[in-house]
Order: sequence, then C-alpha cells, then structure tokens
Amino acid sequence: MSLRLRLFRSYALLVILFLFIVALVIALLLRGLVDNSAESGLDNMTRPISVELLALIRGNVTLQQVAASLQEQADKNGAYILLTDSSGEIVRQLVPLQPQALQPIQVAPGTLPHDVTSALKGKITAADGKTYLYAAYPITRQYSELIRIETLVLVIPRPGILAVLKTIIVPFLVATGLALICSLMAAVLMARAIYRPLAKVTTAAEQMANGDYTQRIKPEGPKEIKALAESFNRMTENVEQAQLKLRHFVADVSHELRSPLTSIQGFAQALLDGTAADDATKLKAAQIIDEESRRLRHQVDDLLELSRMQSNQITFHKDPVDISETLEHCVDILAVQAKQKQVTFDLKEEPDLIVTGDNDGLEQVFINLLDNAIKNSPIGGKVSIGSGRIDGKSARVTVADEGPGIHPDHLAHVFERFYQVPGARTGVGLGLTIAKEIVTSHLGTITVESSPGEGARFTVTLPLKTDK
Repeated sequence: MSLRLRLFRSYALLVILFLFIVALVIALLLRGLVDNSAESGLDNMTRPISVELLALIRGNVTLQQVAASLQEQADKNGAYILLTDSSGEIVRQLVPLQPQALQPIQVAPGTLPHDVTSALKGKITAADGKTYLYAAYPITRQYSELIRIETLVLVIPRPGILAVLKTIIVPFLVATGLALICSLMAAVLMARAIYRPLAKVTTAAEQMANGDYTQRIKPEGPKEIKALAESFNRMTENVEQAQLKLRHFVADVSHELRSPLTSIQGFAQALLDGTAADDATKLKAAQIIDEESRRLRHQVDDLLELSRMQSNQITFHKDPVDISETLEHCVDILAVQAKQKQVTFDLKEEPDLIVTGDNDGLEQVFINLLDNAIKNSPIGGKVSIGSGRIDGKSARVTVADEGPGIHPDHLAHVFERFYQVPGARTGVGLGLTIAKEIVTSHLGTITVESSPGEGARFTVTLPLKTDK
C-alpha cells in the first residue's frame, strides 16, 4: 500500500471516528434535553388532571366514577395514571387503551414516590427493566372510599434514543455527509502535501543511486518536510564533494605511482631483454629498481597512513610533550641530510613549552617540515626554527627556509594531497597533508606564509598543557 493511500485512509478513519464521537455526544445531550422536555410536558399534563381529580373527590363520587374519568384522561394523553397510597403501593392503575392497549406497569415496592407533599417528577425503572418518566401530585383525602389514595402519578415510557434521533436524523446525516466530504477532500490535499515532497526525495535518491550527484530538492511543504529536503541537499552536496575528491585522489595516486612503476618496469625490462649487458649497467638498473621500489613503498605507506587518519582509525596518545626536546631530537635526526647540502639549522627555542599529545606524531610533523625546508633551501642556506608562547595558552613552532618560495595562487593548495608547486619547489606529496591531519587531531593549526623568492614559513600552533 502506497504512503499516499495510507495517509488518506488514516485521516479518513480519524474523521469518521471524530464524527461518530460527535454524534454520540449530541445523542447524549439530546437524551437529557428530551428527558427534561418530556418531564415538563408530563408535569403540565398531570396538573390539570390532579385538579379535576380533586374536583371529583369533592363531588362525593365513588372510586369507580373517578376511575372512569381518569381512564378517559389516560386514553386521551397516552399515559399511565396511578393512584398510590402513603407507602407508594398502587391502589388503582389506569392503563391507556388508546391509541393502543398497553400492559400494566409492574414496579417493586418502594419504587413509586410516596409521602408526596408537593409536585414531583423523575424516573423509575419497572420490573422488566424499562425506564419510565413520572410526575406526581399529592391528593387530599376526604371520603372513606378514597381514604387510601394519597398521590396521583402519571407515567409515560421514556423516549428511546432512536426516537430522539429520528427527529434530527435527516439534517444530521446531511451535515455529517457534507463534513465527511469536506474532511476527505482536506485529507487528499494533506496527503498530497506530504507525499509529493517525499516522492521528490525518493526520485532524487534513486537518481543519486544511479550516479547523478547533482540532485537538489526545493524545500516545500510542512516544516518537517522542508527540514528533510534541506538535509537531503546538504547530504548530496557532501556526497558530490566526496566523489569529486575521490576522483581527484584516484587521479593523483595514479599519477604519483605511475612514475616509479614506469622506472621499475623499464629497467626490469632492460635486464630481461639484455639491453643492460655489462655489469655496471646491470648494477645501475638494480639500484634504480631498488630506489624506485622504496619510493613506491613509502608512497603506499603514506597513503595507508593518511587513509587511517581520515577514517579515525589511528588513536594518538595524550601525553605531556616537551616541544624543545622534540625539536632538538628532530634536528639531530636530519643533521646528516642538512650537512650533505651544506644547510645549517638556526634553532631558537623557549624552554618549558609542554603540550598534550603524541610525541611520535608531533615528531613526524616537525621532521616533515624540516625535510621540506632542507630540500627547498639553496646550497649553503639556512633553516630557521623557533618556538614560543602565544597569550600563555598556545605553543607556536615556526620553520622557515630560504628557498624559492611559493606563489600566492598556490598557497591555499599546499596541504592538498600530491599537490605540486609548479616550477619552484620540490613536490609536496603527502607529507604536508599528513602533517595537517596530525596537527588537527591535536586541536592545533598549521599555516604557511610565502612569497616568490623569499622562502616559505610554516607555523604550527598547539594548545599548551593545562593543570586540569
């Protein structure tokens, strides 16, 4: 069953249930109104009969004569006339014979009113379970034959609920039908207002499943449906960006891995087909294959590490790390490489800079920055390293070289995967991308400042360890 039909059916059932409850409430209200009206009418009917009965009694008539007169009143009004004694027992019961003969009323002792001193009305339940309305008036006793008669009681059957509804059934059914039609039309419109935006979301989702990530939905309908459309649009934008990055990533990886693979394949082929005939050529080919294999393995390792970082599969330790000790250790590691290029280190550090983080991860960040600075420094150049505090809350580490610098157009892309700075600096690869992931995981930032011909300056900011 479709959502549209289910919404319509649910709303229609609610409307029908509501109309049924309204009809029930109306019937109950009418029940009380009709009872009150019938009791008032019965009281108006009983008053003149009581007056007539008193007149007959004063006229020195017999009980049979009184009964004959009351029988005429019972037939005329279609009501039971009961003459009761002081205990509520029936002395004489006049059953209406017109317009149809009815059965006498059987009531339990004490059911009928007694000791009546003024007009009284109410309800009684007969022995057969039927409910009757009554009106009672006291009677003055003057003659011995009528000495037992104390109360005149007129009784009529309580009008049934169907009899009550018959008086309003036609207008009620017309009103109910109109209300039902209008409600069902509103249900159709409401179901449509909910279903149409959902149908658009479904269609757009199917298009996305088929590879079309440009789908967008116009927010419309109820507030919740608008929120759904806006969330869907944000999701499609994120998916589209993710797919675009994935395509670029695959292209970058393919490009980066192709170069070492081409060298490996070329020199391996030279060994196989005999092009590398002498020992010196074979040795050179083997060395190049070894170097390119190492480079290829390093790139694959970096890819795996970056992938694990971005998928939160690497957990960094949260230990106290002394920035000064870490920088000194990194300088010692790269001292041989710097000496080979005749590059000197200028280390200016502030002591007691303690941050919370992973010592190995932060070493990897600083080694990467120093390695890039050495590679891009001219022979005999200098790499400046500094550390200090910022507002007493953060530690700042800077690494600056005297290399060719970076053009402003390329600064925003330095931390992207495999980004190559055209014609000026050496390839960036994945080192800076991994460094940024590590720094971000430590709640820090890494930035770069540079101008062509003036070198580059990388700045890492990390929150200082607190005493909490």
